[in-house]
Amino acid sequence: MKLLIERVDSDRKEVLKNLLTLFLHDLSEFNPLIDLNPENGLFEFDVLDWFFEKVGLTPFFLLFDKKLIGFILLQSGPFTNPERAEYIINSFFIINKYRRKGFGRLACDMLFEMFPGRYAVGQMVTNIKAIKFWKNIYESKGIDVIEKEDIEDGIKVIYQYFEVS
Repeated sequence: MKLLIERVDSDRKEVLKNLLTLFLHDLSEFNPLIDLNPENGLFEFDVLDWFFEKVGLTPFFLLFDKKLIGFILLQSGPFTNPERAEYIINSFFIINKYRRKGFGRLACDMLFEMFPGRYAVGQMVTNIKAIKFWKNIYESKGIDVIEKEDIEDGIKVIYQYFEVS
């Protein structure tokens, strides 16, 4: 598999915005607070512009054989909790056609190689597929994980903290 993780340039922001609509559509199954914008019929990521304006917020496309298959939004620096994590995986998305084919695992391997350190990842407790995906990543890589449950905007979330080198 020839997978590439490529930083999203500002001239490709609209493409990321479109992918985020698909991602938020998927998440709306688990989070009743995610709704369509009634004016344009799209799911919107309200802080998308920040990922092109603020140091410490970095968007990446996932490309397979030059085809766009997903994205990762990575937080670092001032957008983390320095006591627990140097990086937070804000969002991780692969379109349905490419799921369960090893791309997620490969993307994680590549991301962790590019950015070794302490990480935090969170999933809504009702998003069983995401929880299972991340647990499989930890098990396959022999990563020790600390889990903590929290409530965010009334939604129960599981946070996982781990380190990769």
